[in-house]
Amino acid sequence: MDIFITSGIGYGKTPLSAFDAALKDVGVYNFNLIYISSIIPAASVIKLKKFKAARKQYGDRLYVVRSEIRSRESGKCIGAALGWYQLKNGKGVFVEHEEIGETESAVESNLTAEVKKSLTDLCRLRGFPFAEKRMQMKMRTVKVTNSAACTLVLAVYKSEKWDIT
Repeated sequence: MDIFITSGIGYGKTPLSAFDAALKDVGVYNFNLIYISSIIPAASVIKLKKFKAARKQYGDRLYVVRSEIRSRESGKCIGAALGWYQLKNGKGVFVEHEEIGETESAVESNLTAEVKKSLTDLCRLRGFPFAEKRMQMKMRTVKVTNSAACTLVLAVYKSEKWDIT
């Protein structure tokens, strides 16, 4: 299974509309998102590229692991991060973290530390041998200015049509 890691930023008059703009930025705003837990099935391949939806897909289900933060607190920096760890057979785990802080570097530093701690714990609980060099992460940060902002990182698994009978 191919799993696509994609990220985006959005701005709007409200935190909700900023979230919708971030969904548009990553190309999934016309889907019904189904949030799943953080397990990566065996034989999965992680691809760091934007998920490409067919133009006719509207309202379909889209299975995702999501890290997302919204704010309208001007002057703050916000960030979302998705970390993952995979074994050689492709199975693994995702972790999702969000952070708000005074500076981009502080947010990035805190997100990196939290992702590492979480991945270490999740791997230990599953009996996975943890090697920091195998840890992966996608992070997105933005400084909130005069409008609501949202950062979003998604692991996109697959889309499905609704069974309408």
